[in-house]
Amino acid sequence: MSTSRPERYLFVKHSENWNVDRCTQWMAKNQCEVDWCYPVSEQAFPDPTGYKGVVVFGSASSANDCSSHDWVRRELVFVEQCLKHETPYFGICLGAQMLARVLGAAVRPHENEVKEVGFCRVDPVPEHKDFLNDPLTVMQWHSEGFDLPAGTTLIATGDEFPNQAYSVTEKILGVQFHPEVNADVLAIWQARHKESKPGQLNDEERAQMMRDAHTHDAAVTQWLDGFLSRWTGG
Repeated sequence: MSTSRPERYLFVKHSENWNVDRCTQWMAKNQCEVDWCYPVSEQAFPDPTGYKGVVVFGSASSANDCSSHDWVRRELVFVEQCLKHETPYFGICLGAQMLARVLGAAVRPHENEVKEVGFCRVDPVPEHKDFLNDPLTVMQWHSEGFDLPAGTTLIATGDEFPNQAYSVTEKILGVQFHPEVNADVLAIWQARHKESKPGQLNDEERAQMMRDAHTHDAAVTQWLDGFLSRWTGG
């Protein structure tokens, strides 16, 4: 299917007021128009055919929470629509898990109850170094992972959660990690997490995450710049 699409992108986020992330900065720098959708705030999903691409970000909720959160059910339907119309789709963390569920794969906790919170190494898959050429230490914050959906291609891997990135097509893919999270975003997330789940992380753990955010900032920014340039066709 070949469809002419406008030069406008849709960002689906599951909480508000943290639009200082790398994806938003890249779009602004490259003069790309962005619309925002906040389904947790009961906003309706727009028609994906009105966009050149869709980015679905992470959330503290699970892709399995259809019975407790109506927006999860609606979002799964929206992702189905993106696939049906071949809308370019980049899923981050929950966004990748939503896509995996729509494609028939399971989303579930680690068998040893491992959680990835902090900066972890993601490794390239030798046959797909066009996606990730070298190991990348990048932000993770999740307790669930996804099985590799049938018919998709594994394009990045990791130690505890081997399925770190996969592609359906060159323009439809998902990543378990958080390349959008820079130090500014991390500060917002840490403040919110400290208030909502006090005691789950201590001050030294938060400080180490922030040190890592600065240490790996240049490498993650460079990788994401390259990826978004290819994904958007820029």
